Amino acid sequence: MALDVKQLGETFFAEVTGVDLTRKLDDDTYREINGLLLQYGVLLFPDQRLTDEAQEVFSEWYGELEVTFNDDEKFTAHLSNVDEDGTIRDPNSRQSSFLRANQQWHSDSTIFQAPARISFLSGREVPPVSGETEWADLQAAWEALPEDRKQELDGLIVEHDFQNSRIKAGHKFDEEQRKRWPPLPHPLVRTHEETGKKALYVGSQATHVVGWPRDKGEALIEELLAFATQPRFVHTHTWRQYDFLMWDNRRVNHRGRPWDEAKYPRVLHRTTVKGTGPTMEGDKPVDEYAREQQVHALAFLSRDQRAA
Repeated sequence: MALDVKQLGETFFAEVTGVDLTRKLDDDTYREINGLLLQYGVLLFPDQRLTDEAQEVFSEWYGELEVTFNDDEKFTAHLSNVDEDGTIRDPNSRQSSFLRANQQWHSDSTIFQAPARISFLSGREVPPVSGETEWADLQAAWEALPEDRKQELDGLIVEHDFQNSRIKAGHKFDEEQRKRWPPLPHPLVRTHEETGKKALYVGSQATHVVGWPRDKGEALIEELLAFATQPRFVHTHTWRQYDFLMWDNRRVNHRGRPWDEAKYPRVLHRTTVKGTGPTMEGDKPVDEYAREQQVHALAFLSRDQRAA
């Protein structure tokens, strides 16, 4: 099958045409699309009128699907401000605040030791204005750092807490949710297991650097996230109905943009392929990682910072 490919972002993100994803594809086409994903990080397929079943069939060629947060028997999450009866949900509701956290920069499923590998998003109903989705190329951001800075950062461990992004959006976990999704350590610099390339691994769920003073780690995460989301590393997608996108969570962050939730429906359906392995080797408790990082932290922090 002849695929037409056009790069849209400065360093990544491509539009792919010449394929109908509503039909089951041959293995060569699936592999070709995977190669494009590894090359561009994010792929846009316009005008793909997918059902949930067809979306799942396409997605699961790339690996085992994650179940949704609220239902262990479903693989397609409906990210929507529309309730089951078809009415627009109250923007002040608990569900709205939970989903609004997705308007912060993040990579999917850092709440798991093996975070999401690939995510797929289908635009079933989109607002006429606003409500875009942005992606940031964290691989390009890493490559843009000076070599001495890379050496300082590589090897640091960051704790990710799902609750952190939700609190910022006005949503507080209940005790059951807190136990279900405890904080987990991930490397600050992640190596892509297929390409071997490195990328920063920071986002709204990253809370602090393990083994560092809390304020210093928070400041570093904020600094790197601001660096990685400069316009030169970001591509903004304005949704059209039936747009379908897939992206590599090992390379990019993403976030939704605000829209008039009380006025316009925005209905996106997401499927997610599980990661192929944990980002951290072994299953050490966070405090063991903290002890191992003390020397690295002291070497990294300046004399003034250590004295503070």
